[in-house]
Amino acid sequence: MNRYFEIRDLALKCLEEKAHGFYKRQMLEHMFQVETLCVLLAQKRQLNLELSAIIGVLHDLSIPLDCNDFNHAARSSMIAKDFLMQSGLFAEEEISIITSAIANHSHKERKDDAYSELIKDADVLSHVLQGEILKEQAQKRYQSIHL
Repeated sequence: MNRYFEIRDLALKCLEEKAHGFYKRQMLEHMFQVETLCVLLAQKRQLNLELSAIIGVLHDLSIPLDCNDFNHAARSSMIAKDFLMQSGLFAEEEISIITSAIANHSHKERKDDAYSELIKDADVLSHVLQGEILKEQAQKRYQSIHL
């Protein structure tokens, strides 16, 4: 999990330097909650824990940087790719797994690869824990999650 800590530190540094106020506070809580849920779900699903944790930490990073959530999955995926490539610690296949899952996580209505499904479920669970009202597709996903 050493690579996770490096990526987490890059994300925290980026937030410290470029994000402010409400979006920053909200993001810090959400990113660590989703990261924890990703690891728990990954254990049950026999997925790579380190990649799962990284996906959880980076999945919404563009929101506090841009102060909006428009097309945030695609934008967060691009930021994640930059971080992963900058670190020089990840194989091309790992970068693809991480960035694809992040890019897909807003599409709660469809079925994608295992890591995309992991982040979708962890994201929905986090929103439920935060007491948010879920959109219809997220509500359907929440009802179908098997813990």
